[in-house]
Amino acid sequence: MSDAITDTQNLAKEKESAEVDIASGWQPPLWPLPRTAAVNNLANSLRSQGLTESSARTLSLASVRPDDMRRKLVEPAELRVQGGTLLIAETRLWSVAVLPHPANPREYGHRQYALGGSGTWGATITEPKSYASGVAELAMHVESPSVIAQRLESAKSRLVRDNPLAQDLAVEGVLQPLTVVSLNVTHEDGQPNRALLIAADGSSRISAAHDILGYEPSRIACEWIDDDRKLRSEVSRWVRLMQRQGWQNLTEDERRKLRVLSVPARVVVGFRPNVQADQAFHTAVRNFIGLTHIRPPRPYGPAVENEAKADAVLDNLAEPRPSGAAHITEAEKGWFAGTISEDEVTAAGLSKHRDVRAGEIVRSLLGGGLRTARRVNGGIRSLTAKQRPKREERVDVAVELILRPARTGTIADTKFLRPRRAVLQRAYRLPEIEDLSADVPQEGATAGGRTLEQLRDAALAEADKGLGDSGRLGPAQTELAVKAAFYMAMAEPMALQREVFGVGANDDRGAATVLRAMLSRRRGIRQAYEVVRSGRRGDALPEVDEAGTPVPTANGQPRSLTDAVVRHTYGGSPAPVPEARVGFKAASTSWATVRENVETLRRGVSTMERVPMEEDGPSLVIHEGWDPVQVREVRDSLDRVSRRIAAWADRYAERADESAEF
Repeated sequence: MSDAITDTQNLAKEKESAEVDIASGWQPPLWPLPRTAAVNNLANSLRSQGLTESSARTLSLASVRPDDMRRKLVEPAELRVQGGTLLIAETRLWSVAVLPHPANPREYGHRQYALGGSGTWGATITEPKSYASGVAELAMHVESPSVIAQRLESAKSRLVRDNPLAQDLAVEGVLQPLTVVSLNVTHEDGQPNRALLIAADGSSRISAAHDILGYEPSRIACEWIDDDRKLRSEVSRWVRLMQRQGWQNLTEDERRKLRVLSVPARVVVGFRPNVQADQAFHTAVRNFIGLTHIRPPRPYGPAVENEAKADAVLDNLAEPRPSGAAHITEAEKGWFAGTISEDEVTAAGLSKHRDVRAGEIVRSLLGGGLRTARRVNGGIRSLTAKQRPKREERVDVAVELILRPARTGTIADTKFLRPRRAVLQRAYRLPEIEDLSADVPQEGATAGGRTLEQLRDAALAEADKGLGDSGRLGPAQTELAVKAAFYMAMAEPMALQREVFGVGANDDRGAATVLRAMLSRRRGIRQAYEVVRSGRRGDALPEVDEAGTPVPTANGQPRSLTDAVVRHTYGGSPAPVPEARVGFKAASTSWATVRENVETLRRGVSTMERVPMEEDGPSLVIHEGWDPVQVREVRDSLDRVSRRIAAWADRYAERADESAEF
């Protein structure tokens, strides 16, 4: 029953965490609306650079700092691409004046073509061509303004859905510059031509910015670009708001919008083709897009990325806060990072045991609830700009730190490390780890703490109270699970492996679930204790019986602990003891079944949400929805169950209040 209260509190904390994470984001400078004279001077300079009248005007209106951009035109930077060199000026542009690429290559797999006979406007869109020889602008010919308007709306809609970046941009704004090119649009119906600024690279980012600001790209292209007053008025209202109220007095929604009001950009202002190639400008732009998205540099890979995040997280945790001391000491930072020798570890009063180091990394990066999560997320955000990194990402960072000594030693074999990384990542997703105190060192971390035997006895006492059977381990059980999991994963053969699926598989439980089942039993606690003892000695891990005595083989040698033995012995079902029929112990067992079924339901919903409309397509239910009648039937059942267990929580709280009165 206390779990129901805890779950409610956790939901409230998650909401609080989201607000704090966003509030700690970037505070942009107060960029004033440029003077009209500065805008006109920039337009003249752009015309002298070779841009057309309409493109020069649109670009000058889009510039946040026209004087600064005009100085950069004197000696533009060079960006080599296949077939030539793009001349660029790095500056900031108002988001209201930049649009996604109307023929964004990311949509190739979803485009309609005239040859297919669909007859829709989507089939008539063409690839941009070069505007004219010697001019660094693109050109596109369409039937009418509505064609480009529909195309831009479709591009934004798909980009926002398939490559969602709004949450990240809401915290840090756009970090990497967009590559912006002028696009001259002409119409068959005789409507006036327009010069648009499009993101040759960065359509997803500008679409996310528009999503936060509530902008419709069709309105930008068909109304604001043609009206200087409307465009400047849209920028001015946000600038005045910040001037009038100050950053601290803005709502969080207003802060989000101001973070993306402008974007960094590399504006293409010229093009110099290779003499031998004599390549057209539009081909050079297409080559640049291909180099960026189709044939980009090889990604670092998850392990390397987690390594980089780990160092950023440690820097953040070791940094003192205005409200108090750092989360970890400099000595602990070196210990966790693996950058100090074993002699230096001992001299610093830290443990030489690898499981203690693993436990302290887990406690410091994953324990302590929301306060720790915010600090770790701050380190991850410094590299990724993610609004709220997921818990799984924090676990992966912690595991990469834990594996550093193993990777450096003689066992730095990919075949050895890869399965162990996967198992530890699964094992340390045990939810109970969040409840470990981030400020109280674990067993063995410092002199004078409790012994391993005391940790074992505390875990046995928690199991006797039904903890674990209730679906959640106690703190001592959890700490022992973390330490035993390290040696069980690192053993050869592994005594804890990944879940097994497929034909013949009869145990598809994840590592965290297996650990919970094991640490819920007295025999399992004694087994975990013996695993840690043997692991610290460097011995093979033995299987133990109910008394904690190693189980002998036929020749009298201790039987090795294997994954199969662990899964068979601790199958997840409570031990058949008479007390399990009545009282708190029996209720805890039933509650574990409830939690397991809820988790099964959650996984089922997630699985259904991952079913695509087509191969590599978007989610069917997110895109198309589901029958309201069927949904209502399920929701009504869930509501009835929710009300019943909520009543248990209310009764628990009432009893607690009654006890407090006496």
